[in-house]
Amino acid sequence: MSGKLDEIGAKIDGLGLWEAVAPYNWAVKPKGTVFPYFCTLMKGEGAPVKVRFLMIEGWQTFHDFLRTRIDPNFGFYTTPMEIPHFEMIVLMNGATKVFRHDPGYVPREITDAEAGIVERILWESYGVMMRMESDKGLAMKYADEKAVFARVEEEPGKWADAPLAIPDPRPHVERISFQKADAAAAKDLPFAQEEVLEVDFRIMPSLMTVEKRPRCAYILGAIDSKTGEPVMQLRTSVQADGGLRAMWEGMPARFLKELIARKKIPGEVKVPSLRVFRMLRPLCMEIPFKLSLHDSLPRLNAAFASWASPPTAS
Repeated sequence: MSGKLDEIGAKIDGLGLWEAVAPYNWAVKPKGTVFPYFCTLMKGEGAPVKVRFLMIEGWQTFHDFLRTRIDPNFGFYTTPMEIPHFEMIVLMNGATKVFRHDPGYVPREITDAEAGIVERILWESYGVMMRMESDKGLAMKYADEKAVFARVEEEPGKWADAPLAIPDPRPHVERISFQKADAAAAKDLPFAQEEVLEVDFRIMPSLMTVEKRPRCAYILGAIDSKTGEPVMQLRTSVQADGGLRAMWEGMPARFLKELIARKKIPGEVKVPSLRVFRMLRPLCMEIPFKLSLHDSLPRLNAAFASWASPPTAS
């Protein structure tokens, strides 16, 4: 990270205002950028991370971020690391690091070009936070106008307070489909009424692809609910032409193909996630298994934990 970013990060942390400003959001719109960046805080998950300062890219992304924080099963984001944004991590010792996050990709260090944008966002945020110390209502200044408080760069180096009108979010739509041949094949399979599978689809932060820009790994996994034995472990990652949406919307069809490969239909499928429940529910229109939602499936969690390590050579 550049020396200037280190300096700004240290100044922000030195204010000691993380708790005071945590409930609020504001925006920064550097001149020449397509989207405004929405600034918000998340507490660190413990040592060594003290706080995460997120700079979220664009209105729709910010809407999705807020809706996901209210309802963790909304949409396709399962963790903030999947949301398009820059993020400054403040460590317990006061050191700071900045990363770029993109959906389905492992976070990476920012480029020199990105550092220039981040410096401007952080510098203006430093000023906003200083003002908030004495003006508690600053971040809510334009709330009556249904707008977010923003610092907007009108000309290079010339910044001003401005309201950013809040547009309505786009409706969230999910489209789940299956190949007719697969649906027909599944209907002809024997029905194993006594078999119960526990199923989930998860990001695996410890796994990644081996390429110049590593992608995160996701696993569609299942175990036999009675024995705990794994019956399915399918790894995947996002593709450039569809992203998270295509991966999630394609998951039920992939699950159906795996059932066909097993040559039987289970009597029940248990899932621990409302999102996975929602995705698999259209499959119940094709084949008559019971789909049930559970708060906790410890054996399934243990299986995913065992899959979290990269395969080792024998």
